[in-house]
Amino acid sequence: MIPAFYTDDGSGMPLLLIHAFPLNAAIWQPQRRDLARRWRVVSFTLPGFGRGGPFRAGTTIDDCADMAAAMMDELHIDRAAVGGCSMGGYITLAMQRRHPDRMAAMILSNTRAGADSAEVAEGRAAQAADIRGGGLEAFLAGMREKLLGPTTRANAPDVQRLLDEILATATVEGTAGMLEAMAGRRDASAQLADSDIPVCLIAGAEDTLIPPSEAEAMHASLPSSELHVLPNSGHLSCLERPTLFNNVVDTFLARHFPAGHG
Repeated sequence: MIPAFYTDDGSGMPLLLIHAFPLNAAIWQPQRRDLARRWRVVSFTLPGFGRGGPFRAGTTIDDCADMAAAMMDELHIDRAAVGGCSMGGYITLAMQRRHPDRMAAMILSNTRAGADSAEVAEGRAAQAADIRGGGLEAFLAGMREKLLGPTTRANAPDVQRLLDEILATATVEGTAGMLEAMAGRRDASAQLADSDIPVCLIAGAEDTLIPPSEAEAMHASLPSSELHVLPNSGHLSCLERPTLFNNVVDTFLARHFPAGHG
């Protein structure tokens, strides 16, 4: 199954970007605008969000990874640098495990390698039940306050407006179903530590959902990786500090894939 909606911009070395929860591919607008000048930037929207089509009950993080690989087949992409923000990072790590031959590099942004604790998984299950009981708007309002850092909330109303537009596209089943999918994901810590491809870790200094300590822990387990903590940024560093984020990614890709530089 390939995504119902995807974007494909630029040429050269493919960079596949996977969005955060409960958002859609629109979070990658600054990357499509800037990074596509040198790289082939591909993004897609998961089912249940935006233009991603209906959500299939029982979808797992592994299913999302398989969807990304199927899209690569559709676009005749053999290997790509794969980047994911938050939930997109979970999917990226699942791709590394399930489709290692498709992975040229990983960019893990505002994410963690570990699985949910029992307490966190139970909390996600309760949230999913509340959403199905009519609580989607309240849940999204709570997420709205957590996704952006205080600097962005105070100084970037345009980013807040875009976030509101994106959140408005989340569906009941997509939001509840992906909460359950995240709760059931596998721990990728040992797998990441054994990685033999280039890894770029990005965190937001003001991220309270997944603090920089998670990226620091991944970096400690994988000394060959590189770590960047972006100042004045919360959970969506690709939107909040796009110039810094794009410079980090562009430099990382150029260092490891100089022949792909267009």
